[in-house]
Amino acid sequence: MTATNTPTLTTNTGNGDAPAIEGRGLYKSYDGPNVVEDVNFAVRQGEFLTLLGPSGSGKTTTMMMVAGFERPTKGEILVDGKSVLGMPAKNRDIAMVFQSYALFPHMT
Repeated sequence: MTATNTPTLTTNTGNGDAPAIEGRGLYKSYDGPNVVEDVNFAVRQGEFLTLLGPSGSGKTTTMMMVAGFERPTKGEILVDGKSVLGMPAKNRDIAMVFQSYALFPHMT
């Protein structure tokens, strides 16, 4: 993945508290080149995280790792300062919703 394809992660200004969710050096590959490469972020309680990037830059894969549906090839995911890498998705208390009109086809 080149720098132009790397997703941009931004958060609003924190209040100085420890991160509620943190990703450290996240990598993911599927028997080939990395689809996520060295992603780092820290989100404090009450903050919003935005992932921006072109199609194929690793946004969905990053969120799938945080939610527990994919395991990072390398790196660490912390919730309230504790690693959740061995924790099943159902026990993480993290949710994700895909931005797709297919979710609500009856709405415009």
